Amino acid sequence: MLEVEVHQRLRSLLQTEAIPPWPHHLTLARLVTRALRLGPSALMEVGGLAGVQGQYRLGYLAAALLWPGAVVLVAPAEIQRRWLKVELPRLRTWLAVEKPLYREHWPPGVADGLLLLTPQRWLQELANPSSSLTQLPTVVDGLDDLEQWAEAALTQSRCPQAWDEWVWAQPHQAELIRETQLALTHSLLSHPPNPYEQWLLSETEQNWLQAVWPQSQPRRVRWATLERSLAQFTLHCSPLWALAELANHWPQQPWVGLGMALGTIALPGVTRFRFAPHPRDEVLHLYAPAHLPPPNHPQFYQAVRQELHRLLPLATGLVVILVQEQPLQTQLTVALAAEFGSRVQRERTALEENGILVSGWEFWRTHQERLPSPSLLVIPLLPIPPREQPLVMARIEALRHEGRDWFREYLLPHTLAQLQRAVAPVRGGRVALLDSRVCHRSYGAQILQSLEPVMRYSRLANFTVG
Repeated sequence: MLEVEVHQRLRSLLQTEAIPPWPHHLTLARLVTRALRLGPSALMEVGGLAGVQGQYRLGYLAAALLWPGAVVLVAPAEIQRRWLKVELPRLRTWLAVEKPLYREHWPPGVADGLLLLTPQRWLQELANPSSSLTQLPTVVDGLDDLEQWAEAALTQSRCPQAWDEWVWAQPHQAELIRETQLALTHSLLSHPPNPYEQWLLSETEQNWLQAVWPQSQPRRVRWATLERSLAQFTLHCSPLWALAELANHWPQQPWVGLGMALGTIALPGVTRFRFAPHPRDEVLHLYAPAHLPPPNHPQFYQAVRQELHRLLPLATGLVVILVQEQPLQTQLTVALAAEFGSRVQRERTALEENGILVSGWEFWRTHQERLPSPSLLVIPLLPIPPREQPLVMARIEALRHEGRDWFREYLLPHTLAQLQRAVAPVRGGRVALLDSRVCHRSYGAQILQSLEPVMRYSRLANFTVG
């Protein structure tokens, strides 16, 4: 049986080579092999430090190399670079496997080897009913971002230059097209500024646009991104639920998806596995004070400043402060820079050993591997998706219209996934969560449970920072 061969050869490798320790190498390799051989398809959630450092990749790459036939491997460019420079060369040598590697396309007449695809290329193949690649065993890494991949692949956008192209293509309607462009420009400029400069199109605005850019698909959301200083805008048409639309094209052959926090991904016919962080070595030490005012309180900013003044002197290394809201991020950066000088940097990777990084969630997640492990991670606000973003508001309204609990079905799962990914690099270290809703709202217990294993401190005197 193939699972036995993969297990034995990988175990022998683990016993003889200096490989980063992780207790689930063999289990993951067997599960991947079985899922590809027999089904059903599987989602594997790899949390903790192993998820950040990529230790889990050894198991599924060994299974792919020992698989008797072609395998498609899908991952973003940064993971693929790691495959090609580190894991695959070492594994092919250690396992004495000469399986060839290809990127993006099979050469003519080739029916064996490993084919490496970017998520964008893979989604193009899924949308093609005649593609042969969807009939091959497939392993997808970095699946946390599947919803973003699907939105990017399925969203249609029209930049400001598109209006000229519409005039050229339909000269008999040139006057109507220019009138529509002018009306939309005035309407969008009349919106008060928001941090994202994005808005859902109103019913009136959509009616104007219908004559120029008809909407052909149901359950689509139309929105605009405004460049206010240039009085220009870009139009977008996105699926309301990108994953639901993508599921219509999902491969019928067994596949395996891996990621750090996959709780928001719902796909048909899959089995879920979760490899939990080590209960002893990866305990999260969490300072979550209950006395702070809620984020909508006028004194919230001052309370956060006071907590930072108490926390920062205790840290002996890098401190990362995660703030997505642009006004608060700017306020904290300016205030801290006035006190700590060049130690404070905003979304930069060149940092002093005892630096203070103020960062949005996306920057932190993207650059985790290039930053030293922080001695303290500070989270002033829960990463609840902001309603100012058009797709977030459209989904909330859709769920509300259906009488469903839009917070617990949509906002809360996305918040938990963001938190799990953000704290993964500091497993075994210290995190300060200053949003007191964790202590006072009914969903607070669910948030704490999602961070397990966790040791919570409500008093700073008991919370030491390394």
